[in-house]
Amino acid sequence: MDIALLDFDGTLSRGDSILPYLLYCMRQGAAPREQLFRAGGAFLRQKMRQDSLVRVKEVSLSFLRGMTEEEAAGLARGFWREQVRKRVYPEAAEALQQLRQRGLMAVVVSASPDCYMRLLPEFLPADAVIATHCEVSEGRYTGRVEANCKGENKVKRVREWLKQEGLEEARIAEAYGDSLSDLPMLMMAIHPILINPSKSLREALPQAKMERWH
Repeated sequence: MDIALLDFDGTLSRGDSILPYLLYCMRQGAAPREQLFRAGGAFLRQKMRQDSLVRVKEVSLSFLRGMTEEEAAGLARGFWREQVRKRVYPEAAEALQQLRQRGLMAVVVSASPDCYMRLLPEFLPADAVIATHCEVSEGRYTGRVEANCKGENKVKRVREWLKQEGLEEARIAEAYGDSLSDLPMLMMAIHPILINPSKSLREALPQAKMERWH
């Protein structure tokens, strides 16, 4: 079995998705207006090294606390239909389809939260999603965020998933990313592929294949 790992935000889609998700939830009345200020404050504290990225996500997504999985899935489905599909690069959907035609398993590995990322296979031809985990207890979100999926943690989460799925012998044939935080995941692959890469990522992997998606 050959596997392709693909980052989402900035690679398969334009820009980050968590802020558009928060704004969408606010418009739907699922998140209070002050949620944006809470998220902004947490982001600034993280920039000042006073908070972790996990904490930023917990604050940003705190409105999910007490929401059922079904309610969150309904919000996520609407978000995908109305927002995310417009942000996905046409080349990305084509690349995912081609991976399947070539017999590769396409696994999206994203730092974005699984409260909406887990619905990705309903809208794009991906076989699995590994994302930052939002804790659920007795069918309801607790507001806790765990198992962040960024940087070196992407490698850890991918290896855990491979073991869980009984795919320890599978080859990571390809990996797609756009930023330096994707480098550890890209280094897992036989063929790393840079999509609209940052300067720092180009410098880190100068021999890697590079593509421009629009």
